[in-house]
Amino acid sequence: MSTVITRFKDGVYEIELNRPDQLNAVNYELVSDLAAAVMEAKNDQNIRAVLLYGNGRGFCSGGDLKDFGIDTTDTVAVKEFLQKGHEAITGIYNMEKPVVAAIHGPAVGAGCNIAFCCDLIVADESAIFSEIFAKVGAIPDMGGLYFLPQKIGMHKAAELVFTGKKITAHEALEYGLINEVVADGTAVKKGRALAVSLAEGPTKSFGIAKRIMHQATHVSLENILEMEAYGQSIVFQTRDFREGKAAFVEKRKAEFLGY
Repeated sequence: MSTVITRFKDGVYEIELNRPDQLNAVNYELVSDLAAAVMEAKNDQNIRAVLLYGNGRGFCSGGDLKDFGIDTTDTVAVKEFLQKGHEAITGIYNMEKPVVAAIHGPAVGAGCNIAFCCDLIVADESAIFSEIFAKVGAIPDMGGLYFLPQKIGMHKAAELVFTGKKITAHEALEYGLINEVVADGTAVKKGRALAVSLAEGPTKSFGIAKRIMHQATHVSLENILEMEAYGQSIVFQTRDFREGKAAFVEKRKAEFLGY
């Protein structure tokens, strides 16, 4: 049984974590399959948006402490395992397409940070998030120590990292970690509708905007203004911009094709 299931429909590439009996805990096979799926989504021009979610009772319960699928006393094997994780995380983060995560149940440890690297996050009301690493004497990985301080500031990030405490979906929303809380059992449906809506949009523009926003915390305002000007000069040459401008003038709904 594949640890990751993929589907493609309506311009949306769905990636479903599929170790339901282990609450989609991350082992070497799952992280390798996830990295491969992300790479496919990144490179296939027919894919215009991505939806990520988990099968079964939760999104992802973190690393599989019972069976990582590697010898955890072998530093080379550990680095190779984490490298696969890095491929998945950087692939999602740098993909010039919108990526939506739909969360139900637990999203803890590595699962928490896989979610946080996505562009938009919708969560069931009963979803739980936790940087649980401290409970087992580890430190956050999968980008947690990068995403948390940027999203919620150093002090709140330190609180979550040092305590490993669980936070509810409503708390995550209040902190600015997720975008929306929905009724239990509806996150995937809501996330899918959002992804389809994004796939129907000017996805070339979304990709360029995403790339520039990721630079915003690292460079000066002047650099961002230059990037915006460069990006806009590219976007203005696209078919979608011409269509959007014409639709506005003609007072009709634009039909975007992603180029």
